[in-house]
Amino acid sequence: MEYISGDVCGYYLCAGHVDNWPSGISEEEQKEIIDKVEQIIDKVTETKWGGEAFDIKLNGNNKNRLFIPLETDILTVTNVYISCVELDSSWYTWDVNSIYLDPCIGDSMWGANAIHDGDFFNWKVAAPTTDLYYWVETIAGASTINRDTVQVQVGNYCVRMDIDAVPSQAGIEQDFSLRRNRSYRLAFKYLNSAAAKHAEFMLWNSVLNVSLKADGTWTAGQVYVKLPNVLAWTDYSLDFTSHPDFVNYKLYLGNWGAASSSIYFDNVGVLTAGIAAIAADITEGLFPRGYNNIWVIGTMGESVAVPEAIKQAAVILAKWENDPTLYTYMGLKKSEKIGDYAYTNLAVSEKDILTGIMEADTFLRLYVKRKPIVLAP
Repeated sequence: MEYISGDVCGYYLCAGHVDNWPSGISEEEQKEIIDKVEQIIDKVTETKWGGEAFDIKLNGNNKNRLFIPLETDILTVTNVYISCVELDSSWYTWDVNSIYLDPCIGDSMWGANAIHDGDFFNWKVAAPTTDLYYWVETIAGASTINRDTVQVQVGNYCVRMDIDAVPSQAGIEQDFSLRRNRSYRLAFKYLNSAAAKHAEFMLWNSVLNVSLKADGTWTAGQVYVKLPNVLAWTDYSLDFTSHPDFVNYKLYLGNWGAASSSIYFDNVGVLTAGIAAIAADITEGLFPRGYNNIWVIGTMGESVAVPEAIKQAAVILAKWENDPTLYTYMGLKKSEKIGDYAYTNLAVSEKDILTGIMEADTFLRLYVKRKPIVLAP
């Protein structure tokens, strides 16, 4: 069954799939029946077919694992907040019913990169070009910025700054955001083509006019950090704490003099601190005790497309809601009277009853989650 555009629809069926709506029924009444039918199916199959978003606040338990009381299995976790501060995704992982600290996933020491295209893969047009996609370029005189495929360290390209004899400026910069008062690492690879030539960087906020110094502290004004001359690719890194008063920054990479030479940059990042980097500060659980201080957002249910059998069952149940004489309702119990004696017993075995409408249960039984049978040794 296909989704019907413009119709009253739920997750499993639209009103147009049901052919026995009572005359004069309103769209609100149709939606109530569709919602009821889908809730019954979700309850019976113990999942949400096609997946569904969840947004829940929980009490912290002072442990490194927190169970989430959802109606069905967790599919994804997209955001986790502790007292309104979002955790980087490298700090945690999840299973079908919980989120937990996992320092073994991904790069556990340093997490997400705030810089876009730090490996200089994206250029606006084919080489040769000076048009990076995510970086703003500044050049003067005969200096140029180029895509390089010879000295590349990570991915397909690195950036090469060819400096003229004046020397004129060649530099690239990018605006980005960081969270206040959090641990980060500035990291990149760089290379000089000749001795006694130098590159530079600046991490700066224009609003407060403060810059990051080479010792990882903040100072007033635009401060460029001069990098040592290196004739082989060298990893530079600087650990720092983001400023407590602002979130928006600019990273500049360029030449410090370096007349008649080339400077190469690659693998540029401003990385969030991973769980291993802050492990010493976690003296108790990752999720501290509190009332509704843990906020989790994600999806739950089954990631597969809604099976046709589920859709067919939804149509049958909706039609029965409109006309109870259409299908026979098979309750769990029936009453009988023989002479002066009356008794009640199961109409059929309990495992055969799901919704009570056998035509629908025939489809739903294919998707009911059943506990495995554990045999004695």
